[in-house]
Amino acid sequence: MDLSEARPEGTRRVEWLKCRQSPAYFLHEYVQIFNATEEAWVPFRLWPAQARVVRVLQQRRQVIILKARQLGMTWLCLGWALHGLVFRTATVLLFSRRDDEAMELLSDERLKGMYSRLPRWMQCRAIAVDNAHEWILSNGSRALAFPTTAGDSYTANLVIVDEADLVPNLNRLMRSVKPTVDNGGQIVLLSRADKEQPMSEFKQLYRAAKAAQQRGEIGGWAPVFLPWSAHPGRSQA
Repeated sequence: MDLSEARPEGTRRVEWLKCRQSPAYFLHEYVQIFNATEEAWVPFRLWPAQARVVRVLQQRRQVIILKARQLGMTWLCLGWALHGLVFRTATVLLFSRRDDEAMELLSDERLKGMYSRLPRWMQCRAIAVDNAHEWILSNGSRALAFPTTAGDSYTANLVIVDEADLVPNLNRLMRSVKPTVDNGGQIVLLSRADKEQPMSEFKQLYRAAKAAQQRGEIGGWAPVFLPWSAHPGRSQA
């Protein structure tokens, strides 16, 4: 039995409040992710670089993440979404290039799988809707999955665009989800670099955000760069 399930009710309440206040604590202590090497779900123990990204997500409404491969950023962003779904009443839109990729983000292999492995006392009373594209919890939170050519009729608290540098016509998608940001929501673009498109819309947006950051400008896009060395297990060799 998971020892967290045996916590006294008072302790559970304290833990619930700590998790609500600190997304990093929630992710580090209670969330599991699938480790492809071990072929098993394992605790999501945040690396220092991942913890820094969580702080950026807490502070900024527009975040663009340029990353190397296999740094757990998709898991981290889904964990960030999960925090909003569980501890608040949130609408989350998950975008990826193709419909099957978007559905995978929402599936039992990703977001739903993370939720199902939370302690039962941390979960909502029930799941009201559960299909490949829509997932609604009894607290009113919902997550929806779309290819980047759809989903523009929704206003959300959080929009996540995975592999954004591989999305054709990213600007069209950005225009369609702009009401989310205008209404106080958050948008997160994350991607590895598509080396065949040096002047892609994603890279231009990242470069502009980086230049604004270097000028000391506050607001707009927060750029995050994660090189291969952000993984603590990687050496120069």
